[in-house]
Amino acid sequence: MKRYLMAVILMVSWDLYAQNVPPTSPIPVEVMSGNHSSMYQMIVNKRFVEESSFKFFNLVSYEIDDNDYTPDDYVIQSIAYYEFLKGFDAGLGANLKAYGGFKPVASVEYTSFTPTLGIVVQPVYEIDEDGEFSTLAIVEWHPMNGKKIQPYFRFQGLTAWASEHAFSYHRWRLGAQYHHFRFGPALNVQYAGPDKITSWNWGAFLSVEIF
Repeated sequence: MKRYLMAVILMVSWDLYAQNVPPTSPIPVEVMSGNHSSMYQMIVNKRFVEESSFKFFNLVSYEIDDNDYTPDDYVIQSIAYYEFLKGFDAGLGANLKAYGGFKPVASVEYTSFTPTLGIVVQPVYEIDEDGEFSTLAIVEWHPMNGKKIQPYFRFQGLTAWASEHAFSYHRWRLGAQYHHFRFGPALNVQYAGPDKITSWNWGAFLSVEIF
């Protein structure tokens, strides 16, 4: 049943791709299938209009454990940013998490994009008595040399703390890029709680840039 849910989510994302609506920047959508769980992720990081100082960030992450008795894990985070310095943004928004509920957030963000390299560093503070402080980091590399199939590398890491360590992960992708499709092996490692209980999930990923 959970696998069917993942397939439906992917079909919805593919329908968005097929509509070919031209945005100011691509929207990466990824599905990863592993030995313990499968996950879906979509990230929107777009200016409201071309050359605007205002932009919108939205992260949707949904993880389905192969064990039907394990609750699904999800994070939805939306933040409106204002660029106060080249590459630096400050913003307010909210997130909704399977373990933590709904909370308003304040954030700053650093971004740097070239045709071959993208970097995002995003500290976020939950404005709540029991809120967490987290930092998300993304590094993506894909060379541009005219070949049909290019190498592709992506790292995404997050660490979250309250009075003590709450949750951390790092996700590795190493594969190939063909036009707007990326695919290859994938590794997710996460650490939960103050004792940093570790779990590993390895498998394969497929992602597409929606234009």
